[in-house]
Amino acid sequence: MKEVNILSIIDAYRNLDKSLFNKMVECLGIASGIKEHELYGLESLVQQLQSVNEDISVLMHYFIGYSIPQIGKEFDLLRFGTDLIINIEIKTECSPEKILKQQLRNYYYLSFLGKELLIYTYLSDSKKLYKLISGVEENKLTEVCITELYQKLHHQQTVSIKDIDILFNPSDYLVSPFNSTDKFMDDKYFLTVQQENIYKDIISKLKGDGSRFLALTGSAGTGKTLLTYHIAKYAMLEGARVLILHCGSLNRGHYILKQQYGWEIHMPKDAPDLEDYNTIIIDEAQRIYPYQFKEYVKKVRNKKLKCIFSFDANQYLRDSERSNAITQKIEEELQCKPYRLTDKIRTNKEIAFFIKQLFNLKKNIPGMSYSNIEFSYCNDANTGKALLNKLSNEGWKTPNYTPGIHSTFSYEKYLSSDSDSAHSVVGQEFDKVVVVLDDSFKYNTNGELCANNAYYSQRQMLYQIITRTRKQLYLIIINNSMMLNRIIEITSH
Repeated sequence: MKEVNILSIIDAYRNLDKSLFNKMVECLGIASGIKEHELYGLESLVQQLQSVNEDISVLMHYFIGYSIPQIGKEFDLLRFGTDLIINIEIKTECSPEKILKQQLRNYYYLSFLGKELLIYTYLSDSKKLYKLISGVEENKLTEVCITELYQKLHHQQTVSIKDIDILFNPSDYLVSPFNSTDKFMDDKYFLTVQQENIYKDIISKLKGDGSRFLALTGSAGTGKTLLTYHIAKYAMLEGARVLILHCGSLNRGHYILKQQYGWEIHMPKDAPDLEDYNTIIIDEAQRIYPYQFKEYVKKVRNKKLKCIFSFDANQYLRDSERSNAITQKIEEELQCKPYRLTDKIRTNKEIAFFIKQLFNLKKNIPGMSYSNIEFSYCNDANTGKALLNKLSNEGWKTPNYTPGIHSTFSYEKYLSSDSDSAHSVVGQEFDKVVVVLDDSFKYNTNGELCANNAYYSQRQMLYQIITRTRKQLYLIIINNSMMLNRIIEITSH
């Protein structure tokens, strides 16, 4: 997307044939085009600014209809300065409540850029202009004159932005209920359009008399955990008595929700009786034992409760969890078609593309830079362990392969000092993650990554740990030239 002169857009719209105008708009990177009413509103705004002063400089250096990658949040007009960002939304007409709601959402997304923000909404029918007044205790809307906007634009020291996508990191906007629990409880986050639509539909069905079983699925990075716990939070606020059954070890975030906020979260084996609840959420449902699944399905039916299964079929930690086929039972036996989150949020393209290629030799994605991926080769476990602990001290997250309870596994020779394991980081996310590839890993005849089987699947534990990465990934290769070669192949494309 390129910066544009908005007067140029209006002149072209009024004087060029439609096909040439559309070609121009596409060339400028406004791929979705501009709708008729949006051009009408933009023209009205230009006229109002020119009624103050015909200085063309205030009409230059705008991004029109920019949408944050992977989030889908769109802004009508953005103008960047050295220390000030001006956002102008254009509507034909809109209620003050809706204007304020949109302005607060825009403020949230733009605040990550660390500059002063001015958020305006222009109503083309009434030619009124509203500004967001953001305060610590209160946010409010105030009507201002067009002269104020002109003055702010006139005095803004604009900067040239060659690639606007670089400014926005989609992973910043995915708040974790476990790693940012207070922020989650204070509603300091927003859902994507897809998440919002699914949330509204599920909440509506929880209140209705329809199906007792609902399901939600999404792969790593789609915001499944956030949406699941957002649904739980707002169901409780509306009076539902919610029990969350987490099919795995509870993490620190779970205990904060339980102890500080009074949430009912338990592992299935420790769950209380269902008498006091009307809504059951089974999180990481792909890992529930078949007998537990059967038991809870029966109880939900008998007690006429509502039940939501939240799962990702790829996030299993033992081969038996996959063979139990719980997700198929949810869809086929319960005839429960899951809501599917498809938009990636947390995992940036660099990390996502690397993971795809690491797990399959046949996946080769050229033209990608891997500046946020580092690796080191170690000849033995002791050296690998020392490096792990050094990186841990430098602020990297170093989750371990889960140690055995009754047995000792080969990877325990290089366990780091981190208390978290593949099992305890389920649903969490970290900016900087370290993973280890030892000599257990290899590729099978189909080019798929595999590992020597232990009680827990080392391949799946690797997948669980590596998909927790938000920004930077560090790989430690221990005595495995095959894996070193593959990583070099991927990162040197």
